[in-house]
Amino acid sequence: MQPLVEIARKTAVRQQLESARLATDEVIAHRALRRHGGDIALESSLRGARASAALMGVDVDLEFLRSGNLRLDHPGRPIAQAALRVAQEVPQIEAIWRRSPVQALARLHVVAAADLADSVGTDRIGRPRPNDQGDPQDPMDLALPPVADIAPRLMRLNALLLNDKETPALALAAYTHGELMAIQPFGLRDGLVARAAERLVLRTRGFDPRGLVVTEAGHLSVGRTQYLSLIKGYAGGSDRAVADWINHCAHAVRTGAATIEKVCTQFESA
Repeated sequence: MQPLVEIARKTAVRQQLESARLATDEVIAHRALRRHGGDIALESSLRGARASAALMGVDVDLEFLRSGNLRLDHPGRPIAQAALRVAQEVPQIEAIWRRSPVQALARLHVVAAADLADSVGTDRIGRPRPNDQGDPQDPMDLALPPVADIAPRLMRLNALLLNDKETPALALAAYTHGELMAIQPFGLRDGLVARAAERLVLRTRGFDPRGLVVTEAGHLSVGRTQYLSLIKGYAGGSDRAVADWINHCAHAVRTGAATIEKVCTQFESA
């Protein structure tokens, strides 16, 4: 694969990234944020959690999620609650992410899998998967890299996030998301962690500092099947597939920006 920055400089990719940047800048400047910024950010977090759960096959009505009235025996309750916990954690760990992304990833997984400690053991939470199997709750049908490759690939990602100053923020966020999905570093609820990591890159790189864009809704907009197909393509490692994945993430940002823009308009007219 070519260096990420070179793929991001290709004309077709660059245009997608610039379009997503403009859409985000328009949302950031929305006047409703002056009075309702906190509420709108919370709404983004809630909608992101709902979409992230749906990308794991748990499609819960937004109002049920908002009210907290999801019944105890609902089969999707554990995933939905895990998605909410992760969404709430994202703004709390920005400082950790800035100095050590891998430490923040481990923390996100602890939050995502907190309810699994009794069933899988505490040694599985926040630590690399012990075998070559992916998440049984979110099967990807990928040829996962062996366990021995997880740490080196995470450290390469960590170094890139800390040291790369050339790659556009959105391309770096797309790479982070795709790499974590391809590695499946924890083997449990990796999708929730990967999508939260994408948000963290956009927040900490100044692309979306308030975390308004509902990127998860953008990913869901193409359907779970197409989303997983694009990830499988990314995992194959060809320059074309990586470019396609970055272009998709730019689409996700534009769609996520439109989603929260509607929310801003609702708050403004209320």
